Amino acid sequence: MEMKEKWNIISEMVDEETGEPTCWSKEINHPKYGKYVWITENGENIFDIEIDRGSGFTVLKTCKSLASAKRWVSINLCNNF
Repeated sequence: MEMKEKWNIISEMVDEETGEPTCWSKEINHPKYGKYVWITENGENIFDIEIDRGSGFTVLKTCKSLASAKRWVSINLCNNF
């Protein structure tokens, strides 16, 4: 099954100074990691890839760019099951 490449901007999560988004979500329907994954900008050039464990978010990986975070998700969460 081919996964959608669409990332959704979380409109509530924006940089107050620039108005740029700081959080994106994607539906992955992964058997181990759940239905969704999030990428959250956590400082300049730091992007956390997170999943919701039900009791809070868990960071799976930290990347140095949004593009590398999206690529990591595509390789590691969308194609390995």
